[in-house]
Amino acid sequence: MPRLKHSIKVHTLALDLGLKPSENPVDTIVALCDKRVVKTLREFRDCNQPSDLLTILAQKHSTTFEIINNDEDLAKIKDKYLKAGERWFVRLEEELPHNVYGITIKRLSRQPWDPQYVSIIDARGSKAFKANHTKWHELGHLLVMTDQTRLHFNRTFCTQDDKDPEESLVDVVAGYFEYWPKFFAGKLRDKISFQKIEDLRSTICPEASKYSAILGLTKLWPTPCILIEARLEYKKQDRKQLNQQSFGFKDQPQKALRVTSVTINNAARDCGIRFHQNWRVPTKSVIAKVFHDGLATGSAKENLCWWETSTGQRLHPCNIEVHAKLNSDSVQALLIP
Repeated sequence: MPRLKHSIKVHTLALDLGLKPSENPVDTIVALCDKRVVKTLREFRDCNQPSDLLTILAQKHSTTFEIINNDEDLAKIKDKYLKAGERWFVRLEEELPHNVYGITIKRLSRQPWDPQYVSIIDARGSKAFKANHTKWHELGHLLVMTDQTRLHFNRTFCTQDDKDPEESLVDVVAGYFEYWPKFFAGKLRDKISFQKIEDLRSTICPEASKYSAILGLTKLWPTPCILIEARLEYKKQDRKQLNQQSFGFKDQPQKALRVTSVTINNAARDCGIRFHQNWRVPTKSVIAKVFHDGLATGSAKENLCWWETSTGQRLHPCNIEVHAKLNSDSVQALLIP
């Protein structure tokens, strides 16, 4: 988020949307989208779930979703739109490599009753669990679009550091409406837990992946919480040297259990709590125990001051509850002050 606040591209987009200059253009853009969505829903007062909202907004912004679950689906969709005169679709396979999850195309040969856009969602193989968020991402492009001459845009998976600022902004917008606060108001009670998140997901947004729900609802929870994911990884400096092939065979670095992603919710930020990516997980933490012993879950009372760098830098002391759960090659953990 700090990177987006200072992005010239994001500031320019905010101005193009008719917004006044702001120190935080991301918040002003999200607020504008929220205002527009609220206005749209005046016609749909019984809308109370994200899936209904997605359908309504897709219709409002004149797009339709085409889901590719296998190569046969891809061929059928390609043939369907080529027969309708959409010549761009001859390139559909090459526009969906392994790191592209979705693409939205402006139709140039549509009938007056056809939607103006078509949003292709690639849900083949390992892409399937991100399909719902990809729908929201493609819709997010339409929510913030100002240049009506754009013919297509796609959702490419890459690291946050490499991601285009507009793509990162659209991810923020997509995540906000995928877990729109108005649908969860009054339901995020007491301390957060993986079980409470799963109960809300299965009740309100069963179409969302469990991974997405954990991330989205942690951000939304009204009490302080940090969500981390840890897996075996090199130190940042070691990764750079490995990429430059500057290590000899005998001094190859070793991986350790490190934090690969961090989500600090607003309530925790307001308390002044900080956390850092790539820090090594303390060996005495239940997070390390769950990972190395192959446990499904684990909980313990710990302190943030256990976290330190190899140079001795530590986090400020703060008593926390830690709830960890094992994934296939990583551990997710909720750190609750």
